[in-house]
Amino acid sequence: MKRLDATYGADGTLIALHALIETAKPKSGVVAGSANVLDPGDMNEARRQLLLGATGVGVSALLPGLEQLRTIVDKQLGGPDLDTWEEIAWGHAHGIFARPLAQVIRDLSMDLLTLQRTLPAVPGREVSGWLRVNARLTLFLAYALGSAGHARESMHWWISARRTATQTGDPEFVAAAHALEAIQALYERRPLTVVLSRVKTALDLTADQPGRAAVSALGSRAHALALMGDHAGARSSLAEQAEAFMKLPDSVTGNSRSVEGWPVLRLLHSRSLVLTLMDDLSAPAAQQEALDAYPRGHERQVAQIRLHQAASAVRKGDVDDGLQHAVTIMESLDSGRMTQFVMHIAHVVADAAPTGQKAQRAVNDYRAHLALSASKEGE
Repeated sequence: MKRLDATYGADGTLIALHALIETAKPKSGVVAGSANVLDPGDMNEARRQLLLGATGVGVSALLPGLEQLRTIVDKQLGGPDLDTWEEIAWGHAHGIFARPLAQVIRDLSMDLLTLQRTLPAVPGREVSGWLRVNARLTLFLAYALGSAGHARESMHWWISARRTATQTGDPEFVAAAHALEAIQALYERRPLTVVLSRVKTALDLTADQPGRAAVSALGSRAHALALMGDHAGARSSLAEQAEAFMKLPDSVTGNSRSVEGWPVLRLLHSRSLVLTLMDDLSAPAAQQEALDAYPRGHERQVAQIRLHQAASAVRKGDVDDGLQHAVTIMESLDSGRMTQFVMHIAHVVADAAPTGQKAQRAVNDYRAHLALSASKEGE
């Protein structure tokens, strides 16, 4: 090990890691077949990953090996309890809005993998709590993938999310999974029949006790009906949404930093978008009301509302200024906030342009700019 450390210039890292792994090995006094006997295959894989990582640059190269080592340590300790995993899920619920999506997806994936190793051994009396944590993490991963623009992967993960939600036996949670997928499906331009199917399931499941899932589903229904040209139906859904929102508990309406919250900001955002899509006379007032409500720290959502304004300007014939306003908005966002939601609304701005050769040239240039931005984002 000393020779390897010297060969790779690891400055003692390999020696220290090897000593740590040796310390984690079961002692001769451990009874064969007991819960804390370590799998030699796990030990060898951890050693291999750490050796590979030590030949790389920086701590990030060691992360896979460190994860393997942590798994071994947890096997010795018995693994984190349910309270710890609920705290991990809580952190991810807040991290989706606060952290770069690439990091969110990476960390969620690792935690979800670790959880799968734990689930088979959970006590029977706690199984419902563990199933709920599993469902939450799966749902968050589906949502994060879609937000990052990975529509195909997200669609498959939503299938898993709905299935894990069903395992909880909680109608509200199952409804929430369907409702959140409906929102994302709209921004991915999936068939509106799929959106309305998810909405119907969510509303059927919450018919007796409307909650966060119902409020979210009603907003998606209003959005879908606006796209279908059913403006009366869209307005009716917005009214139902506002009524259902008033019945939500403070613990939900006061939670503006988590994907599991539903503050008044979302209600105003939903109204601004739907009225913008319908080119309703009250759209400018709804857009301004939403902008005024957002505090600092919500740059992505504010950018979307400003894009609503740009779409209204373009639809009224102010094509050049409206498109330039949209470009300025997009360029003001850092890469971590350039989500699928923002890109979708940016394309809605172009879709709002009237027909005509001059307008079409401007729109083509704008779409080329969006395509360039998307390609840079993917690098």
